[in-house]
Amino acid sequence: MNKMHLVVISFLFSFVFSGCGTAIKLQDYTVSSLNKAKNIPSKDVMMSTNLPKIIIMDIDNNNLLVANNAELGKSMATNINTNLSKANSVNILKRVGNSGYKKMLSQEIKVAELGKEIGADVGQANYILTGQISNASYDYAFKEGYYYEVKTKDGSKTLYQPPVINYKACAIGNIKIFSLPDLSEAKSIEFNECSSDSQEARSPKDARLKNDGLVRSAGEEAADTAKYDLKNFFVKKGYIYEMKKDDDKVIVKTTLGSKFGAKEGEEVYLYAVEDLYNSLTDSTKKIETKIGKGVVSDQVNDDFSWIIVKEMYNGKSINAGDYIKIQYTEGWLSKVKKIAK
Repeated sequence: MNKMHLVVISFLFSFVFSGCGTAIKLQDYTVSSLNKAKNIPSKDVMMSTNLPKIIIMDIDNNNLLVANNAELGKSMATNINTNLSKANSVNILKRVGNSGYKKMLSQEIKVAELGKEIGADVGQANYILTGQISNASYDYAFKEGYYYEVKTKDGSKTLYQPPVINYKACAIGNIKIFSLPDLSEAKSIEFNECSSDSQEARSPKDARLKNDGLVRSAGEEAADTAKYDLKNFFVKKGYIYEMKKDDDKVIVKTTLGSKFGAKEGEEVYLYAVEDLYNSLTDSTKKIETKIGKGVVSDQVNDDFSWIIVKEMYNGKSINAGDYIKIQYTEGWLSKVKKIAK
């Protein structure tokens, strides 16, 4: 079975089983009362359509020759921009001008500080996303041709595999998210991805001494792998404000609609904000606690979604003001497609 067959089978399997177990009939469920969460946010917060504003900067090539030649950092930033744009959970700000990195960063900090001081939206960014490439490589190896036997219905026959040159490009580094205005590191994502290619050749002299496209392809693989961590970091909360039951089956209605990423079949986790007391400091801080998991049903529109609750943890109960977040993970179909490349 070749790689193309695997991709076709994977696609068919995904098509046949997509949506299974997500269909619900609202008329079969009865409204159930919801207590208010202890730390329930205001109605304005729960109904807010505001998204975090971010600036995506080029990943630093770190003066690596292979990375510089391929403009790898700039290419990766473009890939990240595309991936996050599709998630509908961030507002990517466009900054015009060619003032230096330090000058631009200083300006962003000042604007963010002003917005924080006056408590208003002055167009400030909430986060800056950048990173660094620690290693970028491009290698090739010549493989001699050879003869081999294959069985046929009449016996066997000899085939010839021509000589080939195998190419491999890799990108290693990190992607970092910094919050403004304090520039504290909010998230760091490591990447180590490669892309490969091959061509028939007569001798090692036929090798391509550079292949910027393959190097950029390795960067694209890195950005694609990192997108799940990035999407989970910026994922929008869907606040719970209604619950229905049908015997032991529970569904909840949330403020997360399709325009902010809710899609039938997406896995979600349920969260509550709880108070954690520290006896050493005699202080209390609020922490996010995972209380259950579920899946987005087929009842979704632009402004809301119904979630099928699959499991609750440690006897936790659901309250109005608790929330759900989509859990993004790289599926097996995506992994198979990468293998087939």
